[in-house]
Amino acid sequence: MFWAMVTPAPIPSAPQSPARSASLGRLRAKRRPWWILAVIALVAVAAGVAVVTVRRKAATAVPRYLTAPITRGDLTETVRATGTVRPVLEVQVGAQISGRVTRVAVDFNSRVRQGDLLAELDPTPYRAQEAQARASLASARAVLVQRRADLTLAERNLERATALRAQGLNAQADVDAAQATRDASRATVGVASAQIQQATATLEVARTNLTYTRILAPIDGIVATRSVDPGQTVAASLQTPTLFIIVNDLTQMRVIANVDEANIGKLTEGMEASARVDAFPRDEFRGTVRELRITPTTTSGVVTYQAVIDVANPQSRLRPGMTATVTAVTSHHPGVLRVPNAALRYRPSAVAGADAGSGAREWGDGGVASGRGGGRGARAGAGERGGVYVLRGTSAVRVPVRVGLTDGIYTEVTAAELSEGALVVVDETDATGAPSAAGASTTRGPRPPRVF
Repeated sequence: MFWAMVTPAPIPSAPQSPARSASLGRLRAKRRPWWILAVIALVAVAAGVAVVTVRRKAATAVPRYLTAPITRGDLTETVRATGTVRPVLEVQVGAQISGRVTRVAVDFNSRVRQGDLLAELDPTPYRAQEAQARASLASARAVLVQRRADLTLAERNLERATALRAQGLNAQADVDAAQATRDASRATVGVASAQIQQATATLEVARTNLTYTRILAPIDGIVATRSVDPGQTVAASLQTPTLFIIVNDLTQMRVIANVDEANIGKLTEGMEASARVDAFPRDEFRGTVRELRITPTTTSGVVTYQAVIDVANPQSRLRPGMTATVTAVTSHHPGVLRVPNAALRYRPSAVAGADAGSGAREWGDGGVASGRGGGRGARAGAGERGGVYVLRGTSAVRVPVRVGLTDGIYTEVTAAELSEGALVVVDETDATGAPSAAGASTTRGPRPPRVF
């Protein structure tokens, strides 16, 4: 036995007018089931209740404290800066005259001693100038001999004229003419002597230019740069070209470091320092602060001052131009109580919550935290008063402390109620493990003191 369902074929309806179709659509809309709207309303109410419940649970959740132990150890305050390695003495050697390079006697990294030949220019034109100057000097000397002979003759003529005038054998005009000739001869002798001096100076210049065709090393050292090749023409008419750069001693180097203006006051000349370079990350090069320059350098609004650090380089591993990170120890406190910097920035959720204003007053004794902006933390300066929260049982108790030295990670604290091994709160989470409001404000708080 089986059942069969037969669906009757639709009976075609007569065409309806547009007005009648619109009336049927409005009627069907009015007949839409009311329970659909009720279900939508119930879902919305349930979602709102769930959100409110979750928020209330999160607000009333008991925080879980993240702690760190108080330790005892050494704290060292350092100033760090980045600089460039340079040789102690660097000499740029150029050509003082123009000419064609006929010989280059050294190359890169060549060791030279003072007076060694580096390069040579074509001496032919300068030898010709020297010969010409020497001939001019000989001519000037011959002219001087002639002018002296004329002076001797003029003096004798003056003596004869004076004797004849005494006997009344000539006129006074003859005596005056002889005296004028004698004076003119003396003047020509002076001119000839000056021409000899001028010719001598010209010859000296020509000889000097001839020596300049040989470019010699001014110091002992190593050729760091060579910028000339044989056959090249050097033009020194407007500016002396640099042909070689010689560095003196690579066993003693110098780091020119740019120190931030906030830390330049912590450095003193003679202070010990060390330098590291990327080429030898495991090696430390010891040195001392040699000079603190007073001229500032401003880059994008940041003011820095240059510090010169002499660094020993016995194996000549440091090379000019390397980027070095310089570290100078400014203070060192051995065996002190220290806490993580996060402990000084931490504020519990009870303070960071609705009573933020009272929390700001509670923490106002040392500026360790601020009630503005949801309670962002701020580390107290050295010697100032602050506070940390110590975990006692299941609650965190605030203990006032005096802040001392910091290395950017740990800070020295002094308080009678603190002892080594006690747990201080650095952050907190809610019952779900998510950071609480206090923890969020702690992570958004100021970073540890900058160390350069």
